[in-house]
Amino acid sequence: MVLAVGDTEAAMKNFMSAGGWDFPVMIASDAVAAAYEVQAVPTLVLVDSEGRLVKTLVGGTTAAKLSKMVEDLLP
Repeated sequence: MVLAVGDTEAAMKNFMSAGGWDFPVMIASDAVAAAYEVQAVPTLVLVDSEGRLVKTLVGGTTAAKLSKMVEDLLP
């Protein structure tokens, strides 16, 4: 899931549609971002299936690196 901060639902739908993406996006308040200690955009916050914070990555990443991080969480 992606956490979008500072975007409207309409803007995020347009962004997702333009990119051809179809995955969950949560529109979040600044309070939610603060709870995950997000201080810059983009920030990747990887949370495991138990809801535990696993990794925080400030800045962009590649699809391959993201896939590897997710695969490392799988049993």
